[in-house]
Amino acid sequence: MRAIVFGLALLAGCGNAPPPETKAPASPPEPAKPAPSGITETKADDPPPKPAASADASQKVDVKNANGFTLRVLAKSKTTTSSNTMISGTSLRQALGAAYLGAKGSTKQEMAQALALPDDRDKAADAAKAENAAWEEARGKSAELVVANRVWVDKGTALDPEYGALAQSIGFAPAFVEIQKKPEEARKAINSWVSEQTKEKIHDLLPSGSLDARTKLVITNAIYFKGRWANPFPKSATKDEPFTTATKQTVNVPTMHLIDSFRYGEDKNVKVLELRYEGSDLALMIVLPDTKDGLAKVEESLDADAIERWSGALQSTRVDVALPKLSFRSGGVMNPVLQELGIKTAFSDKADFGAMADPKAKIQIGPVFHQTFLTVDEVGTEAAAATGAVMRTTSLMVGEPKPFKVDHPFLFFVRDAKRGRLLFAGRVVDPKMTAP
Repeated sequence: MRAIVFGLALLAGCGNAPPPETKAPASPPEPAKPAPSGITETKADDPPPKPAASADASQKVDVKNANGFTLRVLAKSKTTTSSNTMISGTSLRQALGAAYLGAKGSTKQEMAQALALPDDRDKAADAAKAENAAWEEARGKSAELVVANRVWVDKGTALDPEYGALAQSIGFAPAFVEIQKKPEEARKAINSWVSEQTKEKIHDLLPSGSLDARTKLVITNAIYFKGRWANPFPKSATKDEPFTTATKQTVNVPTMHLIDSFRYGEDKNVKVLELRYEGSDLALMIVLPDTKDGLAKVEESLDADAIERWSGALQSTRVDVALPKLSFRSGGVMNPVLQELGIKTAFSDKADFGAMADPKAKIQIGPVFHQTFLTVDEVGTEAAAATGAVMRTTSLMVGEPKPFKVDHPFLFFVRDAKRGRLLFAGRVVDPKMTAP
């Protein structure tokens, strides 16, 4: 896995402005850097204090709730059965969760239900802090994982002090910008920050015209991940092989090969493989339907219980892996998906974010932009892509290896293998397909 990048921007303003055309991706927490010109920050993006290392019952519940939200978004995000899709439920839930902390009434109730968050905002904030600490721990010593958050507030908008403190406590440090008077300058400053957090993988999260004189604030979440495979694929073994797409066409794609010991499992209609990242708790889970046209059937029953069942079936096994190299972007305006999940009042003139700012400001959520970027290759990290990988012989297992030939549409998840939380989820129906 060379790099995975997510970008999310949630705009809040007045009126019912139509969502502009979208284009972009994003990233998580790292040491603070100087703010772009014209931005006043209340505090740097310092990582929140860590709670107890062991996940308690409430955090296990939150992991399952978050995974359920991710999978519901994934199910509703695919535009067609013949398109690749990747989303970060973590990115969406964190940014929308920051907005939720300022919601009241039916706005709050709808958001709590759709995001599967506690009805009490202090408990929701505690869950967010615990999640941030868990990601910090999961990345380990070798993987690079940045989760960066910010609430960009127009200098003419009085942010509720209690909300500002609560948002900052979960990693969303407020930054004050001239949004309404200088929307284009503010857009460029925010995009510059996102680009910096994502190692310049996402340049224009906010498209031209997305900010105007009605925009009160912007909530951003950016996630950047790079990880080296614990078991790298030898470049010399990569060769073009056929892949049957969702439209039943056959395309030749560069396919990586490795025989080694992996965590592997089988369940009804699928085979599951886990590829670990070196020096961390993070892993890539690949779910391969037993038949070339079986993805739709698998997706019909895709939920948090299925993820738990598949991870529970994994056992150390000698596996013969054939995996296509991947590189694609995905994303768009998420409003229709979120409205379908039940967040409706927040997007209307009946929205109540009175716990975020003065109710007279009449804040509502505008366009929600979400963009992702993914690259998978033999070595893993971008920095190590130029070095040669050699065949590993870490396993003493003998006998015929289990075949795991990824030559037809499949699901993939980057997850915290220790705690079970999904960082992102996606489907690949054509490895040659590029950005939409």
